[in-house]
This record gives sequence, C-alpha cells and structure tokens, in this order.
Amino acid sequence: MKTMKIWRLAFAMLAAFSLASCSNDDNVVKRLTNEQKETYAQNISGEYPGQYLIIYKNKDCKEWINEEGRRVTEAHGETFNGVQVDVSDNKMQHVFFQDFPVSLISMVVDADEDLSQALAEASPQAITARYGFDYDTDYSHVKWAFIPNVMLLQLNYNGEDHHIRVEFDNNSQYYTFTDEELKQTKAFHSRAKNGIALQLKAIYDGPTLIQQFGSKSGNYMHIIFEAD
Repeated sequence: MKTMKIWRLAFAMLAAFSLASCSNDDNVVKRLTNEQKETYAQNISGEYPGQYLIIYKNKDCKEWINEEGRRVTEAHGETFNGVQVDVSDNKMQHVFFQDFPVSLISMVVDADEDLSQALAEASPQAITARYGFDYDTDYSHVKWAFIPNVMLLQLNYNGEDHHIRVEFDNNSQYYTFTDEELKQTKAFHSRAKNGIALQLKAIYDGPTLIQQFGSKSGNYMHIIFEAD
C-alpha cells in the first residue's frame, strides 16, 4: 500500500509540474495585433522609385573550374533604371514590382524556341506579390515577407494563343524591422535601398511545364530591386 501511495504522489507532482510548465510565459506564442499590422502597413505603403539589377545565367555564360576546384559561372547582369515598387496599405497587402522587363526572360528560356521568341517581344509588366508581418523568433523584431503571385501572359505564336504562366519565388527570404522603424513614415525605404530580391522559378504553357529555373546546372534569373 505504501508503494502505491508513493507512486500516486509522484504522478500528482509530475502532473502539477506539467501544468506549471505550460503556463510559463516562455511557451506563449506572441502575435501581432490587428492594430499593429494596420499601422505597419500604413507606414511602409507608398511608391519607391529605383532600379532593377537582373542577374541571369544561360548557355552563353562562361564556366570554369577555379584553383580550389569549384565551378565558377560568369553570369550576365543588366540594370534597368526608372522603375519603382509600389507597396499598398493593409486593405490590399500587396507589393507591385512595376515595369518588369518580361522580354528578358527570353534569354533564359531555351526549352521552347518559339516561346522564347514570343517573350522577346513582350511588353513590361508588373510582378505582384502578397505580403505580411509576423514576429521574428526573438520577439524584438518584426519580419516582413512577400509571396510572388503567378504572372499570366497571353502570347500568340505559331498561329495559336498560348496562356503562359510565369512563376517567381522569394528564395525563402524575409526582412526584419524593429517596432520603432515600422512606426516611421516610408519605413520600407531602408530595406528596399539594400535590395529586395526574388527569382524566376518556372514557366508553363497552360498546364504544361516548359522549363524550371534555379538548379545548379540549369539557367537562372535573380531580380533585385534597389530603391533610390
């Protein structure tokens, strides 16, 4: 009987310890309030003029093995001035990379020559992305991240209309601010001046995958916006 009482007491103490641990503030996940998100979104919203630095690799790039035995690629780089990024407020929560030179994508599409030629004649178009805020893991910084939307193009070549889908990604990057920084007007400028990056992911003709990008041995395109 004594043994049973000891085990019951031990289980009771373990249960009490578990409850105490669960109530510890360290285990509480903090969330930004709607008011904070609205304030932050209002303060980063606006028009940010700047430039695109676009770095891409295709079959024309030179490659060699350096002295350390690593493969080195001499990628192409082009700069486009007179562009801007627009950031909307909390009602839309979107970023618009305006006047992206779609025609440059033709330089990395080599899986379909007809599509590549059609892209070369395409007009500039905005890359749109959804954005959001959350606490960083230290809870002393706020992280801002965006997810690019699919770009839809209707191109006519070979006597047919083609519904082209261009996918981008953010390379799993996010950008951090302090609460004080996000309370300042045009708070986005400090981060955009250092560069906001995305990259070309894949291109489809309707449901058919034409080409993926970003692999070590394949073509790639990195897009960096830098605010003035």
